[in-house]
Amino acid sequence: MFNYIVALLFFGVAVSCYAQQQSKGKWKAPKRPKPVKWEMPKQKAPEVIDVWRPYTVADNWFVDLTFGTSVSLTENANNHFIKSCQPSAGFAIGRQFSKVWSTRFDLGYKRHAGWASDERIAEYPAQLGEGGYCFNMGTAFIDEQLSLTNLFCKYNERRILNINMFLGVGVNYSWGFDKKTKYWERYGYPVEGTDQINLNARGGLQALFKIGEAADIMLQGAYNMVGDGFNGVKDAKNKSFAFDPYVEASIGVRIHLMDHYGDYRYYKVRRSEAGNLRAEDIKIGNYLDNEKLQEFKDREASEVVDFGQLMKTHVSFYIDRAFVNDNQMENLRIVSDFMKKNPNVNIVVRGYCGASMMSESAEMHLAERRAKAVVKNLKRYYNVDDSRIQIWYSEDADAPFPMNGEWIDGVVFQMVRAE
Repeated sequence: MFNYIVALLFFGVAVSCYAQQQSKGKWKAPKRPKPVKWEMPKQKAPEVIDVWRPYTVADNWFVDLTFGTSVSLTENANNHFIKSCQPSAGFAIGRQFSKVWSTRFDLGYKRHAGWASDERIAEYPAQLGEGGYCFNMGTAFIDEQLSLTNLFCKYNERRILNINMFLGVGVNYSWGFDKKTKYWERYGYPVEGTDQINLNARGGLQALFKIGEAADIMLQGAYNMVGDGFNGVKDAKNKSFAFDPYVEASIGVRIHLMDHYGDYRYYKVRRSEAGNLRAEDIKIGNYLDNEKLQEFKDREASEVVDFGQLMKTHVSFYIDRAFVNDNQMENLRIVSDFMKKNPNVNIVVRGYCGASMMSESAEMHLAERRAKAVVKNLKRYYNVDDSRIQIWYSEDADAPFPMNGEWIDGVVFQMVRAE
């Protein structure tokens, strides 16, 4: 038994030694896990919201001028449709209160045709003839307009076509009836030739085709319900108040008046969280205002005369926009003050866009529009003489200052020697 135990131990030692001999020089280090590349955590972008520009009562007004024809639907006896079509004209002034709602006050003139009934014409053909007579009609409406395009589509001030629906109430004033109608009463067709005032209500659709920053071509159709005495003839069967309809089709132009920003359309601007905080927290708002004011003071103090070089002050624009933001007006003040202090310095207003960086389209002519907007504000609000300003712009050149988030430094100022 002892011999078996010794033999077993000897076998175990031999196997162990053999294993050590076999593994000698072949040891490999265990594989380490691949290092994980460190990446900076993504910071949450500040919330950016679309808000409307702060407008005053004097902003967003427009004027409508229309010419067309109107025809009564109840006075179209004997199928005299063509003869019933009479000229009309209108003038309106209104204001846009939001992207979908506007109000206008409309004054109109219409030449209307009335017709005697078929029975009376057949009974007295020699006296009534065709039974037609004309009279004048003036209208005054208050229309509430709803933009269907902006209601169902995202607002875009550069959109070419806009469809509006409108509803209006007003009064109708009739006068100038043909003198021959005085003799019709003896034949059973009395026409009251004295002045007539009737209630009027209407509804219709309006198509606006943009042809410029300040003007639209307008096509308009309206369905009117007017008191049935508007034509000098009351409904003999219905003694109570009733309405008679007539339709109107017209073409015209809408002219948008300039607002205090120097633009003609209803604009949106974008504001970040800082804007919200400024509105919600007075302390933070005061801090940001003071910080911004100090920034402007430092920039103004750093401006020195260096002909051929760019001023440190420049004007930034939001992407795809060409109007000067309220915050950027302070930069224009710095430029105008610098020119007043240095009468020997003129400036070249150089406009750029982000077309070279593929962030904006060259077809929008943003560089040109931005440069002209800056010049217009310099002359209008800071009385900078036109002879001291030159304009240069390029839609594909790289701006000398890089983009900052959603903003692009679209206009810079180059100092040149005054002649």
